[in-house]
Amino acid sequence: MQTFSGSWSLPSEFGTPFLSGELTTEIRPATSNRASRKSERVALEIGAGLRQRGGTGVSIQIMDLSTDGFRASTHLQLEKGSDVWLRLPGLEPYHAKVMWSKGNFIGCAFERPLHPAVLDMIVRKGGKG
Repeated sequence: MQTFSGSWSLPSEFGTPFLSGELTTEIRPATSNRASRKSERVALEIGAGLRQRGGTGVSIQIMDLSTDGFRASTHLQLEKGSDVWLRLPGLEPYHAKVMWSKGNFIGCAFERPLHPAVLDMIVRKGGKG
């Protein structure tokens, strides 16, 4: 990490500074969730079911999907680490863990990856968003 800093001021029409401050900029290596993902996500909009451990299923909207996980919109308040089961149309429930939750959105990782042919089938049926 490199840090650059410096002071500055802008003169007013009366010769005295009216605006002054200090600027600090840190240059950090780029970190991205995309770089840490195991597989590429496919944007799509498809309805699915989601059930928490010991709970009943609710409808959610999948926003993107990969062989390793998904992002969805839901009214459930789920905490990181929660176990959930995703039911995609025409498939058995898939066990996943909540990796993050923010507002009405969650990101989950499958305990066992989807087979790429299953992902392709879902994309073909659901259509890309």
